[in-house]
Amino acid sequence: MSKQFQCPKCRQLLMWNETDDIIQCPRCAARYKMHPRSHSVLMPPVGRGQVDLLTVPNESVIGGLPLIKTYIPQNWQYRCSLAGDRFDLVSNPFVMSVTFMSPDRSAKIVFTDESFYKHIEFTPQTAMLQSRLDDMTVSRSPSFFRLRSCVNADTYCDMLAQSCGLERLSVTQQKTLNDNELQKQNALTQKFLANGFINASAEIAGRSYSGYSPNGKNLRIYAETCLIRLAKMSNVSSVQMQPMPSVFGMRMMPQMVNRQIQEFFWDTQYEFTLLATPNKFDSAYAELQRIMHSLEHLQGIAQARANAMSLANNVQMNIAQNQSASLDRQSKIIADTNAYTSNIQQQIISNNATSHNKTANLYSEMINEVNTYHSTNGVVAASTQFDHVYQNTQYPDLYAAQRGNAFELGIDFEELDKTDGNY
Repeated sequence: MSKQFQCPKCRQLLMWNETDDIIQCPRCAARYKMHPRSHSVLMPPVGRGQVDLLTVPNESVIGGLPLIKTYIPQNWQYRCSLAGDRFDLVSNPFVMSVTFMSPDRSAKIVFTDESFYKHIEFTPQTAMLQSRLDDMTVSRSPSFFRLRSCVNADTYCDMLAQSCGLERLSVTQQKTLNDNELQKQNALTQKFLANGFINASAEIAGRSYSGYSPNGKNLRIYAETCLIRLAKMSNVSSVQMQPMPSVFGMRMMPQMVNRQIQEFFWDTQYEFTLLATPNKFDSAYAELQRIMHSLEHLQGIAQARANAMSLANNVQMNIAQNQSASLDRQSKIIADTNAYTSNIQQQIISNNATSHNKTANLYSEMINEVNTYHSTNGVVAASTQFDHVYQNTQYPDLYAAQRGNAFELGIDFEELDKTDGNY
């Protein structure tokens, strides 16, 4: 029975009859090993012992573009992915990582592409925050992966080695740079100086280590990186109090001041980490050297980074717009609530004033022994000895009053209603 799979590398449809352990893409020649327990899942692709194109599968931002070209050891499985954020990425949120695994899983090589960081001085305040982060994540990652201050290349290699989680780790050998590597350092320095940096110094370092896994197994590590320290002049704006003339003399007024400051950055051109058993270390190190010397960036990686940065900027803009809309809704709700509360308070105050006026009016009527009535001329008062008060409809200034039962005065008079203090 045949099944169809999509090649993660070039997205070509692959036909597979469920009897083969290895399938090969007819377009890009990538070979894939089928899962030994379930023939419905593709294992990572397998190297052919030659230079091949790599991309990150299942990433809509990248769109299947070939990003780097490198040698892949024969029968080694490899997987491309986006590296997690380290420190604070400043200019390139897209960082590619490739993991190579030997067939017997006795050796693993991890490559992480270039990352660019802004240097932040280590202060007691950042140390306090670092301690809190250590308490929460010490079981998952070492604390130095969150440091933002620049370190030298040897220390960075130590950090890479310690991230493998070995115990009793010790340095066994230090890399000695040859002429080609020294020339590479100088070329990188000149490259950054030509891009506007006032100072740049490149440093390549490689170190071998020996340590033990948590279950006591002896393992060896090799870590290599190229680290570049950078300095650049930047324009910044800040508000400062400046003396300014006024009608009252010189006064301190806030003014926007532009000035230049020197900022520091640092760049890791690449990271390589090799973890292997002692008997497989030398052969795996030879494969690492082939990978390192054949690795080449393609034009697609620049486009992928631009797409990733565009996506990140769009996401940030959408978040900012949603936050702004949310703040507008919150402001309207608060304004409506305040207006409603203010209206209620005004109504309470008005009702309270009306109540006080009514009480005062009734009290005044009681003192003066009068009752008040609503008429077309306003409020009129009559002695309490009268039970009914009338107003002439033809002559509004003419009134009549009566004790006891009401009697008909004719159509020219209309009986008035008491005010009960409401006037």
